[in-house]
Amino acid sequence: MEKRKVVKVIDYQFQNEFQLTKAYDDSNTMVGLSDDFDKFVVGRLSNGLSIHTSKGYKVVFLPSVGFSSNKFINFILEDIKPDVVHLHGNHGWAQYQYYAEVLRDKVDKLIFSPAGSSCGTPSFISNFDYVIVNHPLQVGRIKCHDKDIEKIVVRRRAVNPDFFFPKYKETEFDFVYVAGFVPVKKIPDMIETVLYSSKKRRTLVIVGDFKRTREYHHNIKNFIISLGEENRIILKDFMDQESFVDFLGRCGVFVWPNIKPENPETTTNRSIVEALGCGMPLLLGERAFKQTEFVDDNVNGLLFNSFESFGDLSEKIFENISKFREGSVKLAKERFSYKENFIDFYNEIYS
Repeated sequence: MEKRKVVKVIDYQFQNEFQLTKAYDDSNTMVGLSDDFDKFVVGRLSNGLSIHTSKGYKVVFLPSVGFSSNKFINFILEDIKPDVVHLHGNHGWAQYQYYAEVLRDKVDKLIFSPAGSSCGTPSFISNFDYVIVNHPLQVGRIKCHDKDIEKIVVRRRAVNPDFFFPKYKETEFDFVYVAGFVPVKKIPDMIETVLYSSKKRRTLVIVGDFKRTREYHHNIKNFIISLGEENRIILKDFMDQESFVDFLGRCGVFVWPNIKPENPETTTNRSIVEALGCGMPLLLGERAFKQTEFVDDNVNGLLFNSFESFGDLSEKIFENISKFREGSVKLAKERFSYKENFIDFYNEIYS
C-alpha cells in the first residue's frame, strides 16, 4: 500500500509550521493508514493531538496531556472545527471534566477511552456518546447512571498487517521483553527468570524507554553488571516502527514476567499484539495473562507459573518454533483483525 508521506502540520503551542513525514509513525495510538479512511492521519502535534478523518468526518483524538484549557478549546473549535472529539486517558480529571462540559454541545459526537482502571464519575461519563474499553471485565469498573450503560462498548486490540508482519531472520536474541523502564514492570524478575530457569544459556533483550526513565534504566544496568551477565542480558532503547519490526525478526520468543498486573482487566498491552502480528511466539506469566486472549495454549504460546515451568516451556517452544510462529500469525489475523477491530469499528462509532 502506498504511504501518504507528507502532511502539513501547524503546531499551535509553538506557533510553527513544519512538514511531518510518515505521520503514522508519530501517532502512538491511532496508528495506521487505510483506503477506508479518506486521510487517516492528517497530523500529530507535539503535545499529543492527532487529527484524522473517517468517512468524511473530521476527528480530533486528544490524549490527556497538559493543555492550556481555554486556548486549546478555542483552537479545536475555531481552527480545526471537528465533527468528533475523542478523549483518551485518565491523568487529569478536572481538565477532562472541563473539556467534556464545554465540548458536549459543540461537536456531533464526544467519545472517551479510559487508559486505566479509573474511569471518572457518573456525571463525567454522562457527557459522552460512547465510552470505549479494551476488555469486557473493564465494563464493570465504570461508574455510570443506568441510562448510560449502553454507551460502553468493548473494542479488542488490533494489529495492522501493513506495519506489523513476520520478518524472520537468524535469531540474535532468544527472548525479548518490551516494557517501560519503570518498577511496576518488574524487569529484575524477568531477568532472574531467564538466568536461573533456562535449560540453556539463553539471552534476553529488554526494550525500554531510556530517555524518559534514565534513573531506573541506570539501576537496571547496574543490576545486570552486579550479576556479571552483560553478555546475556542486553538493554535497547525504544526504536521507530520499521526498525522494531526488523528487530523482532531477530528475536525468538516474546516474554513477560509472572507478576500480578496493577489492573488485571486492563492487561491489553499493545506490544504483545504487535508481537503477534510479527509472528512471535509468546511465553507469558500466568498471573498477568490468564484472563486475556493473547495466548491459545500450545498454539501460539504458553503461560508459565514458576521458574521451573519457564525453563521447560521455553524449550518446548524453541523445539517447535515454526508451529508457534504460525499460530501467532493466525491469531493476529483472526482475533485481532485490524479491519474488524479498528477500521470497521471506528468508522461505525465516528460516523
